[in-house]
Amino acid sequence: MDANPLPKAGIVITALALCAMLAAAFGVVALALLGGGDGAGVCGSPQTVGATEYGGPGDPSSGTVGSSGVSLLKQPDSYAELGGTTFKSATALGGLAYETPLAISWKSASVIAYKRDIGLGGGPIDGYPREIDLWWQLARSLGIPYEHGSWSGTVRIAVVSPACGAGGAGALQTVAGPRATLLSDDEATAPAQAPSAVKGIIAAGNQIVGKPYLYGGGHGLPLNEIASAYDCSSSVAHLLWGGGLLPANGDMTSTEFEHWGLPGPGRWVTIYASADHVFMYVAGLRWDTHNAAGPEDGLPGIGWHPLVREQNGFVVRHPPGL
Repeated sequence: MDANPLPKAGIVITALALCAMLAAAFGVVALALLGGGDGAGVCGSPQTVGATEYGGPGDPSSGTVGSSGVSLLKQPDSYAELGGTTFKSATALGGLAYETPLAISWKSASVIAYKRDIGLGGGPIDGYPREIDLWWQLARSLGIPYEHGSWSGTVRIAVVSPACGAGGAGALQTVAGPRATLLSDDEATAPAQAPSAVKGIIAAGNQIVGKPYLYGGGHGLPLNEIASAYDCSSSVAHLLWGGGLLPANGDMTSTEFEHWGLPGPGRWVTIYASADHVFMYVAGLRWDTHNAAGPEDGLPGIGWHPLVREQNGFVVRHPPGL
């Protein structure tokens, strides 16, 4: 069983009028400080990029819904990658996966934000290429003055992922070929050719291999914090956070996973969900809470399992692009 009896982490903002949102922005935007929480690392040195602000009462033409279809009022810790009019063509930051977390800094302030939008972009700003657009509430949380959607300047950014090796994740080992492999310490390697999201998922799984199972365990905490115990859905959510596919406040139940992502199996990641349980395959290894395929199925508890298990009664989903 894996119902979630605990409250979700994070703060959900209801669709209030924009003027009311402006007054409330400082008090309700739930953004993690750079370096806060366990299990997240910043990949490489931060880079300086040109940034602009969009949305808010002075920029009604931008609307309140991101290109992904999410409400930016409900998820104000959002940024847009620039460069094109579609998710495929907007690649100013290298074509980051949807929900990729970035550490964004301006002057002395730093926050974690998530890719939920795209934009066309424009010319350089202060000599730096214009690569990112900040939702107005995100910009306000950094202390950037609201200029009716016309502010521009430079910010420092770095991708956040447990695959960076910080927070106890360790260096992620890779292996040739398309499949992950199981190591003697019950951790997993990642295929060298796998997308960065898959490597992040595997690194996040290695963080919590062997953690005790507890019904409701891990729920109610930000996904970038390591819990003392997990159940099936909280552990799967932690792994998806590691791949940049869920925000830190993206706590989910197994029932919610029945409707998450896209239908059918994925190339790299396939999720099997029901009202009672959720597990997934990542580059050929199964992430599960028990050795459901028998004694040769690896760990008896939470972790990587090498065998294929019974999957009747489960809804099959996969993350977009994976």
